[in-house]
Amino acid sequence: MSNKISCDAHDYFEIVCMRRSLIKVKTKDNKIYHGRAADLKLVQKQEYLQIDDGIHIQKILISEVTTLEALGNSISQHNFTITWQ
Repeated sequence: MSNKISCDAHDYFEIVCMRRSLIKVKTKDNKIYHGRAADLKLVQKQEYLQIDDGIHIQKILISEVTTLEALGNSISQHNFTITWQ
């Protein structure tokens, strides 16, 4: 199993973190996470998306993400859904 994602996919993660967007993330094991995109962190050569759900900071391995959805941005063009295999 590869732990790499495309540069294009990585850009979407950077964008939601930069905007501190409200996001919904679905992973390969069908878990769903909601919250505010906080940061990307590199840990032992693997990159994690940090999501602040208001109580905890969730850490999700970005190579495990199948769907990234940006929600509720005041500029409608900043809202999007991206799905990967």
